[in-house]
Amino acid sequence: MRKKLLFVDLTHPVPYDPESVRKQAVGGTEASLMRTAELLAEAHDVCVAQKARKASWAQHGFLNYRPLAEALKHFETDQVVVLRKFQALKPLRRRYPDAGLHLWLHTYKSHEYTLKKPLLQRLGVTLVGNSRTHGQHLDALLNRSLAGKWLGLAGGPVPVRYCYNPVPVPKLTQPLRRDPNKLIFLSAPNKGLDHVVRAFQVVRQSLPDLRLYVANPGYRADAALSRESGIVPLGALPHKEVMRHLAESLCVFYPQDSFAETFGLIYAEANALGVPVLGCDVGAAREVLHPANPLVSANDYPAMVRLLRQWQAKPPAVAYREAFSARNVYRQWQRVFAISD
Repeated sequence: MRKKLLFVDLTHPVPYDPESVRKQAVGGTEASLMRTAELLAEAHDVCVAQKARKASWAQHGFLNYRPLAEALKHFETDQVVVLRKFQALKPLRRRYPDAGLHLWLHTYKSHEYTLKKPLLQRLGVTLVGNSRTHGQHLDALLNRSLAGKWLGLAGGPVPVRYCYNPVPVPKLTQPLRRDPNKLIFLSAPNKGLDHVVRAFQVVRQSLPDLRLYVANPGYRADAALSRESGIVPLGALPHKEVMRHLAESLCVFYPQDSFAETFGLIYAEANALGVPVLGCDVGAAREVLHPANPLVSANDYPAMVRLLRQWQAKPPAVAYREAFSARNVYRQWQRVFAISD
């Protein structure tokens, strides 16, 4: 018997689905939700409820995207996965008193988040992170810290699991020639772009032919970027165009330590295309990147120059990782839901 699964997104300001993202930019979190919903719909009835959606859209009979009010009124479910929004847990528990309730987090949390532990316990919530690194951080914060242990005396630990974001095997319609002077940044500007631009200006003094292409997922305003400085703003691009630019690049240029990725979808997508990432050992970078992809310190500009020169001569042998395949991610979610095939 097919189980019913409900994903709830109350945060994204515009509706999205596999049809719309062929024409519009979408962030890594939203792309991962869509891919996860699609792979789970192979064996379950899946509904994605979106606060910003006005009309329903069906990918097929087992996967539907619905306005939030409509979904909550008509869709009965065995499992609820809330994207990010802690405040939604209480009303969703009232609506679905017997369902499994999960909070799917995509950011690291500060110590203040520990104060939410009593309500998480009372509502029977399982936290889901994006990587082992992220899951360990959440577990340490809520269950192993002094404050977390004290706040959890009455109810025990909050269950913490993790599921990788699914990364499809790349399908390029034609072979692309890599440009040894093209670097690319493919994240929201708040994810260390200022630091990245400073690093680019320094390394460009040694490698003056370099250009930095900067794309934007569309939900953050573009930073002020100057073409005269060797920077090429791309704006918000559909995923297909993002992948084309990525495949043409020498590397993803991401030398910053001010923003820690809980997964870093661009890490996995770049390596899957054989493209290295010039990044730092922060967040889940070391876990997600291919073992052949070295890391640098955020301010070690000579090391960056050396790596770029090495990669211009011969790129490292990075490749697709099966850990992020649909099959593996499906199994991870099955364990979260305690469902067996």
